Amino acid sequence: MSEIKKLQKIFGRNAFVHATDANETKNYTWYRTPDGEEIGVDLDVLSSDSEKLLGVFLTPLSNRPIKEDENQHAWYELLYNNRTPESALTFEQGRFLHFSIHSQDVEHELFIEAFQNMLSEDVVPVWKDRYTGVFVEPQTEHPTSMEQLLELLHTIESDFYMKTSLFIGSTFSSITEAKHQFDKESSFYKITTEHFQSKQRIHTLSTVLPKVLLHHSNKEDTHYIYEKVLSHVEPDLLKTVKTLLDCNLNHTHAAKKLFIHRNSLQYRIEKFTDLTGLDPKEFDDAVTIHLLLTIED
Repeated sequence: MSEIKKLQKIFGRNAFVHATDANETKNYTWYRTPDGEEIGVDLDVLSSDSEKLLGVFLTPLSNRPIKEDENQHAWYELLYNNRTPESALTFEQGRFLHFSIHSQDVEHELFIEAFQNMLSEDVVPVWKDRYTGVFVEPQTEHPTSMEQLLELLHTIESDFYMKTSLFIGSTFSSITEAKHQFDKESSFYKITTEHFQSKQRIHTLSTVLPKVLLHHSNKEDTHYIYEKVLSHVEPDLLKTVKTLLDCNLNHTHAAKKLFIHRNSLQYRIEKFTDLTGLDPKEFDDAVTIHLLLTIED
């Protein structure tokens, strides 16, 4: 019997979670198994005695993976502990790049190095735990574009096998504003990643707005509307309309992505309109369709 199965018999099967399955990593203490697998143990089942027992079978892992310099620690204290640091931060204007790593094995130093090579050595990495945190990027005349960051994420995944998502924050102009902005952006990012399934790798304030609105809306009402409007539409039609919206209503581009002729695309869109009364070419209808598809995203 493996060590994990032995421990599950003692603590219960639900006490353990794999790194990639944890919605909120801070609720767990992390260990590495003899096979090199990282697992979390629910804090509610831990006592000093149980930690000693786990230490016999597993290797404890630090929740925060790297040693910090003074500047990193100052940003950590400000952002995560709401403590104004005694030492002055190195800059007061910039933006946050919130990140989440969705992979079990993480090369933290390589991850940081990749971002600093793309952005700047002045970028400050601040880890919340082993899988999430922010890069604090000082304000520059030409900030890194979304396309460049997306290319970086693809490179990190292909070279280091680490799948990552980002939330690009807006610019802050003071430390006071930075803390307030960080809290807001963190809450939006959390809503997007924990309550909606999405293949999107990079998020911004504008792209998370539909998800934030839906999260704070009456879920019974929104699901009622979805059921009445879209539940009877076959998946192929929904995929067609979603692709058209993703292609900014460019029929030629959408047809190529779907591997169909433009006439076939037009036929599907007309069929969708007949079934739902919604025409993607009309702005208000396109917004409604986008929101409804986000509910089931």
